[in-house]
Amino acid sequence: MASRKTRLIRRIVIMLLFVGIVYGGAIGFNRFVGSMIRKAMASAPPPTVSVSVAKAQTHTWHQRLHAVASLKAVQGTTLTTQTAGTVIGLHFHSGQDVKAGTLLVQLNDNVARARLAADKAKLLNARQQLQRQRKLYTRQATSQSQLQSAEAGFGEAQAAVQADEAALTNLQVRAPFTGHLGIRQVSLGQYVSPGTSVVDIHQWKPLLVEFQIPQRDQARIAVGNSVKLTVTGIEGHTFQGKITSLGSSLNNGTRSLGVQATVPNSDRRLRPGMFGEVTVRLAAQNKVVAVPQTAISYSTYGQYVYVIEHTKKGTVAQQRVVQTGSRRDALIAVSQGLKAGEEVVTAGQVNLYSGAHVKIKPPSKALSEAGAQQPGS
Repeated sequence: MASRKTRLIRRIVIMLLFVGIVYGGAIGFNRFVGSMIRKAMASAPPPTVSVSVAKAQTHTWHQRLHAVASLKAVQGTTLTTQTAGTVIGLHFHSGQDVKAGTLLVQLNDNVARARLAADKAKLLNARQQLQRQRKLYTRQATSQSQLQSAEAGFGEAQAAVQADEAALTNLQVRAPFTGHLGIRQVSLGQYVSPGTSVVDIHQWKPLLVEFQIPQRDQARIAVGNSVKLTVTGIEGHTFQGKITSLGSSLNNGTRSLGVQATVPNSDRRLRPGMFGEVTVRLAAQNKVVAVPQTAISYSTYGQYVYVIEHTKKGTVAQQRVVQTGSRRDALIAVSQGLKAGEEVVTAGQVNLYSGAHVKIKPPSKALSEAGAQQPGS
């Protein structure tokens, strides 16, 4: 009985020793593998991040002013009837281009024409009477008072004909200038009273750009300054123009000066009543260090860029806080934190950290050509 217990205890001890050896071996092997992995990782070079870079360059930029602007036609009005009558002729379509003097609307002119015919007959008779009296007066066969009466009668008949012709003209609506018509507001057979709106007409080429600038900037602009106009709804297009006139006084309420510029609008994409943002190019110039806008990153503590540094251990990117200024096209001015000639990362910042090793991608052909062009000042 005792020997059986001894054998059982021995087997248990042997099994525990075997399990301990196996478990300890597994632990030791895992520790060995982990140690080897750590050594391999420690000796491996740091991972590199592929990035695109650009050099900070010095540019000469003209100072600019920005304002909200409204577009106005050089000439524009709503055409109305001058007298009462029935519309018997419509000679235009909504949205049509017309030349100055084009007949647009004809009102019933039967009575006016009949009156004109009668007055022309009276004028003819008055002219004949005047001619007769002049012949008789030269022969001293009539008195001076009779001649003067004939002259007055002729003048009255002539004035009556002119009044009839003016009445006929008032029964017509013609285009006062070459322009573009809006939406027709009358119909055939409609009886209209004086002042009834017929159609609006505007001259689109060129257009006026009107905006206000504060008093502090009024001395910085002058007639002839270039302007750039961007309009909501026409994205990606800039319209060029020049300042053509300045207000003679400042607004008492806002202390601002009215400014008027002219844009050609040759493609007729702009219309009166639109609004947009106008940028005035001033004569004064500034030298700035500028980088592509994509190089600027933003955080809660400010703006920063990744600057490329070439060290003995490789090329690394270092984070640097900067202060930015005005923008031109795809560039942004950096007022502090960057020098001309330094390389900054323009793409790939998401995977970067300060001191990260980087691999610079070669610029594409399109980007190289774009970078070679001097941006607008």
